[in-house]
Amino acid sequence: MRPFLSLAPLALAVACASPQEQCLSDATQELRINGFLIQQTQANLDRGYALDPRQRVTRRPTFCRTSEPNGRFRYGCTDVRVRNYSVPEAINLENERATLDQLLATRAQLQRSTDAAITACRRMYPT
Repeated sequence: MRPFLSLAPLALAVACASPQEQCLSDATQELRINGFLIQQTQANLDRGYALDPRQRVTRRPTFCRTSEPNGRFRYGCTDVRVRNYSVPEAINLENERATLDQLLATRAQLQRSTDAAITACRRMYPT
């Protein structure tokens, strides 16, 4: 029974989208990823450096309420905080331009295949 319970949230998430929406999402996934990479590479070129995302995790002891009826506080819990930040990182601008050119060339090919897949999805799952 437990394996079925662990799949319940996944089934609910999948049930929210129609079959056509799922098909369209799958068909456009590579094009969306390519678009994100183009935006990121263009931003790096505009800035002149890349931003490396990092996280800083801090833990500190804190007071927690016990489950006793009087609700006393006890020491022994840990408060975990995560802070996201970016660190500037040097890049080779020529390599970044070459990467952008390659991504733009790939986008044209992906657009054609995505258009065909969208047409197939709409034919397979009419609204």
